[in-house]
Amino acid sequence: MKPLNLITLLLFLAGVAWALTRSEEGVRQIQRTYYAAVGPFLKSGATLETKARAFTDEVEHSKTVIAKLDAAEAELVKLRTEASHLRKLEEENIQLRSALKFQQRSPFSVKAAKLIRRKPATWWETITIDRGLEHKVEAQLPVLAAEGLVGKVDRPNNETSTVILLTDEKCQVSAKIKGSQEVGILSGQRAQHGDTPMLRLRYLSKEAKIKPGSTVVTTGRGGLFPANINLGTVVSSEVGAIDAEALVKPAVDFAALDTVFVLLGHQ
Repeated sequence: MKPLNLITLLLFLAGVAWALTRSEEGVRQIQRTYYAAVGPFLKSGATLETKARAFTDEVEHSKTVIAKLDAAEAELVKLRTEASHLRKLEEENIQLRSALKFQQRSPFSVKAAKLIRRKPATWWETITIDRGLEHKVEAQLPVLAAEGLVGKVDRPNNETSTVILLTDEKCQVSAKIKGSQEVGILSGQRAQHGDTPMLRLRYLSKEAKIKPGSTVVTTGRGGLFPANINLGTVVSSEVGAIDAEALVKPAVDFAALDTVFVLLGHQ
């Protein structure tokens, strides 16, 4: 044994012997001194243990809260998806009811058709519908929506047909401003972009008093389109050197076309 360790052991044994030879009061005094010395360390240890236990409980509680939040977020996503689906079904239901009412009250014999194809490059020019020669759909027949004129059949195939839209500059319609004697030619405009294509009503008289908000309808001239089919509403007008023309907002929402009707004849 090393000398230092031997000296330490002898001192410890001497201290024990000394304590045992002391009186009871002396032993108690030694105990009080010892507890006074180590008491703060014991209290500090108990406090640290309490804080450690509280921290552990807090971590476990946080894990439970996070799990509940994740479950609530997943449920919220599910509910939002279901709500979006229900809104879509409601919109489709409204469109179908509107189409059915139009078909029932229309004075014309019409064939309902669904839009099945539309190219981005010709968005405001043509659409393809799911009706063709097998359904008595022929070229040049007018195509309507509940709000007004959509266009005319261009190329019918056996089961489908291509429709030229009113917003295409090649679709020209004899039109008049309702409540006036002004008659002109309505057509779309070249290279239109955006969500709201506009129409141009040309060849009006220079003296025409055109009010914004006036309704534009078909005249029935030429025999292609029946008279008094809604075309749109005047937005503005301008007078040129020879005649006047008006900018017209279409009655039909061409950006949201879904169900259309091919006019086969009068009821």
